[in-house]
This record gives sequence, structure tokens and C-alpha cells, in this order.
Amino acid sequence: MDKERHEFHMSIGAATIFMIFVILVMSIISILSYLRAKSYDESIHRQLSITSQYYQSEAKLMECYYQLDADDLEKQLKQMKREYQYQNGYYILEENLNNERVLRLTFEVHQQTLEIVSLKTESKEKSYGS
Repeated sequence: MDKERHEFHMSIGAATIFMIFVILVMSIISILSYLRAKSYDESIHRQLSITSQYYQSEAKLMECYYQLDADDLEKQLKQMKREYQYQNGYYILEENLNNERVLRLTFEVHQQTLEIVSLKTESKEKSYGS
């Protein structure tokens, strides 16, 4: 009796097509990984810029605030050539963060001392001076 042998033989053409497919898939994955890393890097730089702007603006406001004395406050602010608003017993100093946001320092005179009420960022649309 003849025994029939059934063997599977992969030809050179099928192996080549499979390798091209693997290389194509790996290339696509590497391109997508590169694009994701680039996007993440841009996001980090944008956040770094925003954070840097915030702390620079905060330093300017706090430097101005610590130079002030409760006596004759408005005269001191004018000598510093610093724009301010006075509303409902509160003094408001602003510093631009970027084209859309400002950092606002609000303080009051309480028993001959200056007390910070708030330090917050707001959109320029809500800004009192605009």
C-alpha cells in the first residue's frame, strides 16, 4: 500500500510577501509612535511656557506688593507707575500671562497692614480694566 504523505511546503514567494507585510506593519507602528512622541513633546513645551509665564507674572506682582506700605498706598502705586483698580475696599493689580489670561492680585488694607485676599488667573474678558 502506498502511503500518501501530505506535507505543507511554503514557497519563497509566500515568505517574501509575509516579510513585506511584517515590515509594513512595523513601519506604520513606528511612524505612529513617532507622531505620538512629537505631539507629547509639543504639549510639554506648551505647558512649560504657560507655567513659566505664570511664575514670572506672579513674581512681578509679589515684588510690587512687598514694596508697598499701607500708608499712602495710592501714591506709592502711582510712583511705581503701576495700574490698579480700587473696588469695594479692595486694591486689584493685574499682570498679563498671555493674550487671553491675566493674573490678578487682590488685597486690602486691614489695621494698617496689607492682606492678600486672592491671587488668581482670569480671562481678559472678565478683566475690570478692559
